[in-house]
Amino acid sequence: MQWIKRFFSSFIKYYDRLNNFLSLIAGGCIGFTTLIVIYEVIMRYLIKRPTTWVNDISEISLVYCTFLGSAWVLRLGGHTKVDILVVTMSRKGQLLMGIIQDILSLFFSIIFTKISWQSFWDSLMTQERTAGGLFSVPLWPIYIIIPFGGLLLSIQLLRQIIDNFIYLSKYSREEFVTSEEGK
Repeated sequence: MQWIKRFFSSFIKYYDRLNNFLSLIAGGCIGFTTLIVIYEVIMRYLIKRPTTWVNDISEISLVYCTFLGSAWVLRLGGHTKVDILVVTMSRKGQLLMGIIQDILSLFFSIIFTKISWQSFWDSLMTQERTAGGLFSVPLWPIYIIIPFGGLLLSIQLLRQIIDNFIYLSKYSREEFVTSEEGK
């Protein structure tokens, strides 16, 4: 049993390092996109020579920053939440609602990852490319990031579900012990 704890502890440590590294890449994509859009604005409105590649590159960069950073943002609690009812609940109720929310999100994330994997595989097999013109690249390097990000998001959701169950079991045990002592 001890080796299982060591394995998961080691896995979580490396998983967190991976997410931290990927969040830096996602941040770099945002910075790069900002710079090329500024360049496009200057070229279009000041020099009167618009580019043909900035829109395509910024769209690709947006996909990368979204899916490389989503698990990291989830770990920090940065995803949008509507918690108008949850904040009125007890701590235990909030934990239970968090578990339910994460289970539903995990279900969606797994389905999303499976569907996006199929899209990646189809684009790889058919050698699908972006629309013609000067800038035409294969789509599979863009599509592979989507199921990869979905997988990372699924792992993070599973981690949160397990953590909340562990915390809930400790919380319930402490609550039971304190109520027994009060008798």
